[in-house]
Amino acid sequence: MTPGRKAKKPAGGARLLNHTTKEGLSMSTVAYQCPCCGAPLEYGAQSGKLECRACSNSYELDAIEAMHASEETGGIQFDMPTESFGAQEAAQMQAYICQGCGAELMTEETTTATQCPYCGSPTILPERIEGGVKPELVIPFTVSKEAAQQEFETYFKGKKLLPNVFLNSRNRIAEMRRLYVPYWLFDCSASGSATYDAQKRRVRREGDWEITETEHYLVSRSGAMDFSAIPVDGSEKLDNKITESLEPYDMSAAVAFAPAVLAGALADHADVKSADCEARARERVQSSMEQALRSTVTGYSTVNTRRQSFHAEGGKVTPVLMPVWLITTVKEGTTYTFAINGQTGKLTCDVPADGKKSFLWGGGVFAGVFALLCALMAAAGMLAGGTLLIAAIIALIAGVITVSVLTGQLKQAAHAGGAGDYIVKDSFRLSGRKDYYLHTTRTRRKIEKKPDSQPGK
Repeated sequence: MTPGRKAKKPAGGARLLNHTTKEGLSMSTVAYQCPCCGAPLEYGAQSGKLECRACSNSYELDAIEAMHASEETGGIQFDMPTESFGAQEAAQMQAYICQGCGAELMTEETTTATQCPYCGSPTILPERIEGGVKPELVIPFTVSKEAAQQEFETYFKGKKLLPNVFLNSRNRIAEMRRLYVPYWLFDCSASGSATYDAQKRRVRREGDWEITETEHYLVSRSGAMDFSAIPVDGSEKLDNKITESLEPYDMSAAVAFAPAVLAGALADHADVKSADCEARARERVQSSMEQALRSTVTGYSTVNTRRQSFHAEGGKVTPVLMPVWLITTVKEGTTYTFAINGQTGKLTCDVPADGKKSFLWGGGVFAGVFALLCALMAAAGMLAGGTLLIAAIIALIAGVITVSVLTGQLKQAAHAGGAGDYIVKDSFRLSGRKDYYLHTTRTRRKIEKKPDSQPGK
């Protein structure tokens, strides 16, 4: 930065600054600041305006952008400091200047908006936005920073399987980012068919024999269903397990994209193409179609899938930005990530369950349930080898369920099972339904008689 040269502050609350990269590309950054006090402006989801926290004023988007458009630029020239990076790193990094304090900001190649880590001034990079696929819609933040912090602090209460590293000391936030994540929304009409092997089983007794009759059927179903706005995140930096765990979003609250909406937040371009995200959307559509067709196969004892086929048509892809609070905390040299849906407040994380605690809880429940069942069976005079095995199985199931429930409290990130939240209401259409009876099989089992009780016992 050249000493003594500062950006000229234009009237109307926006600052512009031209600069040139070492490769000769001309760029400008825009910081949306309050025309009243000069503090950073943030987009308010409720008001639909740019709001100033410092003086409580709010402004129409068109007004602030019109003020910006009419201004002339001052300027400061700088060269991107690529010398300290290799060729590959240089291609992935870029340097910009904060209009608030003059700090040089390093951003990734796909970053379209950033917030200065020194003065907190929001900085918009319009050329970056124009250089990629323009989002059509943005869901504004409705969860405040304070609410997100409270959600983070509340998380650590009452979690039985939380590792002790989170209990031995205060969980401090190492970094907190207000991030707009790029998503591709997939709309389509899906259709498919499935064939199942199904059985109806009946058991009856004939004298000393137990007769089992099994009727075998071939079942076929075909149908179609419409899906709207299935989200797949377009960022390589975020695991799909995290973004899918934050769903669903209410798309009715989305607003048309405008650069000013990004004020006060980080926003990335999609660095995963829609074509590459299509496979994940297909997986979710297929999973929901499988569930829908399978739900129509009723009245059978067992059902197994023999084959199935699905396809989609009339697909449409919409680029959007979704709000996410990203919080990191460092414990004993390990960084843990927490993500909070910026619209609903839903939290997910990568905190693992403590292995020792899981074993103790599972083992304790198993032992307690097994002992109780044994006591009850002994009192009823039913204690025997077979009943002990049944008691052990029940106790084991109780232990597994307990650990599963306690693990669920940790809100660990996981892939979505399907696209159930994005099925168009009443769109499922069953076009084919056939149940073919095949044959019946019979098996016989000798019923063992219980030994007579000995006299006096």
